[in-house]
Amino acid sequence: MDSILIVEADVTTSDQWSEALAASGHSVLTASGTREALRVIREGGIDAVVIDVYDPRAGLVELARAMDALPDAPPILLISGSPAAPEISARIGAAMFLPKPCEPSEVVTAVGLLVGRLRPVRLLEEDPTEPELRLRERPVFAAWMPH
Repeated sequence: MDSILIVEADVTTSDQWSEALAASGHSVLTASGTREALRVIREGGIDAVVIDVYDPRAGLVELARAMDALPDAPPILLISGSPAAPEISARIGAAMFLPKPCEPSEVVTAVGLLVGRLRPVRLLEEDPTEPELRLRERPVFAAWMPH
């Protein structure tokens, strides 16, 4: 069972994501801010971190730097509706970025990709220039961005 840490200040959102992840077989811990998150991460046993950035000044860069110093830092899934989120995602080295609004099922899919339970979907697509079918990789959802 993978252990997922959700860093989310909004209790309703945190509960929705926690329930969806738990229903898909993950063990879920929560933190309301970056200081609490770092304490939990330092204790070990976290396989992935889901962070919702509502404010770019919320200490995310500091959290990412502190995690970088850890020998087995878990990958980060950054979720945000902020226009600066793609830049922040790249800056902190997030493994994935998911824009808000998003459904709990999208969070479950992204976490599944992060912890290796899922692989990116390969879809068969007909190529009009060739009579044969060709494989084409597509992300599971449009916002999937590896670092």
